Amino acid sequence: VGQIEVLRGPQGTLRGRATPSGSITVAPRLADLSQPGGYVSGTYASDNTRNVQFGIGVPIVADKLAVRVSGVWDQNRGNRVRSINAAELPDRDTRSIRASVRAEPLSFVKLGFLYQALESNAVQYDQVESMSLYNPTTPSAGATDYGTIGLNDRRAIMLYPRRVYQRFKFYNWNGEVDFAGQRLIYVGSHQVSYFNPITPADTTNFFPALAPVQNVITKSHTTTHEIRLQNQERVAGLFDYVAGYFHSSGQAEVILTTDTILRFFGQIAPGVTFPLPVAPSLNTTHIYIPPAARGSEESIFGNVTMHLGEGTELEGGLRHIHSVSSGSSLYIGCTPPDLSISGVSQYPACTPQPNSANAYDEKKTIYSVRLRHRFNRNLMVYAASGSSYRPSVEAIGDFSTFPYTATERAHIFLPAETSKSYEIGFKSNWMDNKILLDVTAYHQNFKNYPFRAATGVYYINGDSSGAATRGQFNFVSAVPVTVNGVEAQLGFHPTRNVSLDATINYSHSKIGNARLACTDALNNSTGAVGSDGIPDIVAPTLAQLQAAYGAEHLATCAASGQSATFQPNWSGSIQGEYAHPLADRVDGFVRGLVAWRGKTANDPNNGFDDVGAYALVNLYAGLRDPGNAWEIAFYVKNVGNVTRLLTRDQDALSTSTVDVLLGAPTFRSPVGTRSTILTSRYGGVTVTQPREFGVTARFSFGSR
Repeated sequence: VGQIEVLRGPQGTLRGRATPSGSITVAPRLADLSQPGGYVSGTYASDNTRNVQFGIGVPIVADKLAVRVSGVWDQNRGNRVRSINAAELPDRDTRSIRASVRAEPLSFVKLGFLYQALESNAVQYDQVESMSLYNPTTPSAGATDYGTIGLNDRRAIMLYPRRVYQRFKFYNWNGEVDFAGQRLIYVGSHQVSYFNPITPADTTNFFPALAPVQNVITKSHTTTHEIRLQNQERVAGLFDYVAGYFHSSGQAEVILTTDTILRFFGQIAPGVTFPLPVAPSLNTTHIYIPPAARGSEESIFGNVTMHLGEGTELEGGLRHIHSVSSGSSLYIGCTPPDLSISGVSQYPACTPQPNSANAYDEKKTIYSVRLRHRFNRNLMVYAASGSSYRPSVEAIGDFSTFPYTATERAHIFLPAETSKSYEIGFKSNWMDNKILLDVTAYHQNFKNYPFRAATGVYYINGDSSGAATRGQFNFVSAVPVTVNGVEAQLGFHPTRNVSLDATINYSHSKIGNARLACTDALNNSTGAVGSDGIPDIVAPTLAQLQAAYGAEHLATCAASGQSATFQPNWSGSIQGEYAHPLADRVDGFVRGLVAWRGKTANDPNNGFDDVGAYALVNLYAGLRDPGNAWEIAFYVKNVGNVTRLLTRDQDALSTSTVDVLLGAPTFRSPVGTRSTILTSRYGGVTVTQPREFGVTARFSFGSR
């Protein structure tokens, strides 16, 4: 890594694409044109954690052409959760290689090319906690009892793990030409990604012999071009400018299969059934979103900074954005080969789901303005305002064979998000830079912020056979949001050997008047079927959903002023280091980091997921060369082995089945179906990472 830049607030009038709340830019380390150099580092830690990184740069033509190659191999146990029903251990393996070329053939010309490939394999289990520990009223008749499982146990009950494979390839090319005190910059990129999660559909192990899964393959590619013209020398001694054009386009293809568990019952008369001696089986549904839609964004932007005297700067910018997507329909019961010959009679299912395409053509102009004044070399104050835009988004995961209802569609396809931000603050340093103090206060309003339900919302789903089932999906709601916050940073560096840095953050978000997707089929006071405008405490059955919703598939509830994020209002950190010379060219050091998070009220409709305040402590100690030629450090992360709840499901894990009813007297012909929900004794949770011991060694040579 050559540089990391963190920018707060709406961005987009200087470079790149628009972002609503800030951006983080990471620039890779470039090869030195005149001197070879590189490094290698390795980490070995508890629980099979290993990390090896390297980078080496070599000049090919002195001061004209150089190349650099770097890479990483990282292996760990992921979330460290083991299953009591499986011998395979969790594992996450990531490998990446990067190669870059840097050329400066002329004093006024710079060229570059970069290629990076990354591949990651993960095997992971979902942690659970016994419902008896926090919601003992949950019914679990017939569910296997694996004993009491608490948060500290870090256990799962899955028989088969979740598997995730990812592959990315990234290409970047750029060039700069200087002329007449101006600089012309071009940056292009192309990214290809392949994402394949395989998720078990029976995490409760009611049907261990079947191993149903949902297998998703997402292939996508994106290409961007940006050209900017900016000054090198201040124009008329008064202002700096940037003017540019940006274009992005891409496509995505989704190939998905999902398994449904079928059970078989004989039906003697309506409502009178009995199980047949036929083993349960799987019905696999094919779902396909072809790469027919091509999304693109085109924008022009400009930014001007006026230098008003020695200490005052006024900066302003505009970007006009045009986003277009033709939309891509959802096909159920259809595969890519089927779709290519869908005109043939044996593939009548290859027709798009009604109302499943999200096409849009949107235009928006955003702005930024900032005023800075430096009173002296120690104090600078500023005020800023800006707006931003994010195009329409689509939530993928509702694969019902029923046509989407109006409410369902409103919580799958969201309109474009816009926002306005206001910020004031100061940056200061005192006592010859021994004390640094920065304070910022901000306020931001969002329209159509995409708020995703913390837990799955129950809705009426259509399976591959056209039968109604109870589905669960994290629907998204477009909501207005107000955010207010303050951030303070304090640094104390009395000597080159002592440093202490602290941050404190307050950020409070609130959802305004809006309707959120929710489960509301029951009256919470009486338990009777009927919506009461309050999310259900007890998970309803399919029959209760149908009785309450009528022609609808999904319910909505009024927002109750809850937070738009599941983050604490207050958080902070303190980091300190003391270094001391121990011998010639050897320094010893100790370093500590305390990260603190205040209490969090997560989903207000979930009475069991609130998180208390907690702090995690990391400690480091080691030896290093004062010139950073080498370093050896021992560390302990989460020194106190603190286990704190992060998320918790309100409802127990469950598995749904489609029961096929075969009519008398032969019990061979289907006469109907029904849906059954089998509930386990355990609910899903996530917790903080456990304590980790490790050692890291790093060695550098040449230019570094």
